[in-house]
Amino acid sequence: MGPRRAPSTRWRLPIAVAAGVIVTVAGLILLRCVYIALRSRLSTDPLTDPHGYELIAGTVLAFPAAAVVAVAAPLLVAPGPGRTRLTKTVTILLVVLTPLPLIALLTA
Repeated sequence: MGPRRAPSTRWRLPIAVAAGVIVTVAGLILLRCVYIALRSRLSTDPLTDPHGYELIAGTVLAFPAAAVVAVAAPLLVAPGPGRTRLTKTVTILLVVLTPLPLIALLTA
């Protein structure tokens, strides 16, 4: 048997990998939702989204995706200054990205 590691160090890498996958998928969903909502809102072609379903769905789905990113992103790094820096960066990005679909919906 090898040396025993503390439970926190034993699970750190699997948790970081799982958090990385979750953050990547949720982040891509968030970016896609923002893109769909803004494309629908800024399009000059009325046949792009005639009923506004893309605008509504992009707005509604952006918020849960942003919440998942906000919760899972700090799990990517070990506790300490790296986690604080990552949390601040993710918070700034989410504060900038998340309102865009809502603004697009409210100004439509």
